[in-house]
Amino acid sequence: MIGRIVRFVLLLTGWVLLAAAAVAVWLHRFPSRGEITVYLTSAVPFALIAGVAALVIFAATRRWILLALAVVVTAALCYGQAPLFRAQAAPAGEPITVVTANLLFGGADVDALAARVRAVDADLLSVQELTPEALERLRDSDVAELLPYDYVVAAHTALGTGLFSRTPLSGQAEVEGTVLHNLGATTDLPGAPGTRVFALHPGAPLPGRTDIWRDDLAAIDRHLTSVPRGPIIAAGDFNATWDHIRYRGLLEQGLVDATDQAGAGFSPTYPTDRPGGRPVIAIDRVMSRGFVATSLHTFDLPGSDHRGVVVTLVAP
Repeated sequence: MIGRIVRFVLLLTGWVLLAAAAVAVWLHRFPSRGEITVYLTSAVPFALIAGVAALVIFAATRRWILLALAVVVTAALCYGQAPLFRAQAAPAGEPITVVTANLLFGGADVDALAARVRAVDADLLSVQELTPEALERLRDSDVAELLPYDYVVAAHTALGTGLFSRTPLSGQAEVEGTVLHNLGATTDLPGAPGTRVFALHPGAPLPGRTDIWRDDLAAIDRHLTSVPRGPIIAAGDFNATWDHIRYRGLLEQGLVDATDQAGAGFSPTYPTDRPGGRPVIAIDRVMSRGFVATSLHTFDLPGSDHRGVVVTLVAP
């Protein structure tokens, strides 16, 4: 009797785990609209645990048809994540270093960010949630010396954004139709003259406001699509993960995600203000066209709820 109960509980658990993994496959491939599906899509990588656990349960209980189904579902999950773990061959060329950081309403440690910019010898810095006070601190830091050219729209709370560059900027313009300030400019980089560079921050999918998130991503998509052929670097807090098809929809017209090219795998950046301080989702990202990302790593930014991201790019 006890054995049958244990077996029933195991099978029921396996079914639940398999269903969770199957839902994750669906979430990866179809647009999220409501806030629940948007949030669940961020957790798709963790569904691999459910898929593997279902495999073990069905193998242990010798449910071969269910085991085969679990293999298919888990393989589909792995297929969706595999690009992030395959590095592209690194070309020869002068490296270009891009840093992106969210300052959490301007409250992050600007000196720590400036020290990181100096340590990695950054060429470009994208800053989100840049308040007037944070901008003043940045301009009093090493950032002003290392990256003397900037295009910034500082504003209170999460509205402000800044783009800082080692090389002169021209053609500054905002992305139209977004709630937050999303900025673009043109600069000449080693091996890539006339590169269009962006500091991006679409609105977050807050409860009851996922329409803002969808509309901002759509506006950014239209803008990126309208950019003439040529090199592009876009860095920022996208408020979306690799598993959101709306984010992957931005990766058209030759744009590629840096995590994909560098084979950096799962590199979560948010939130760091939770118990233990370990982030669980990767929403701070860099994408490019006309470059190959050769490395990607994250760094701690005191006072922020995000980790910063450093990406090395090379123009082939």
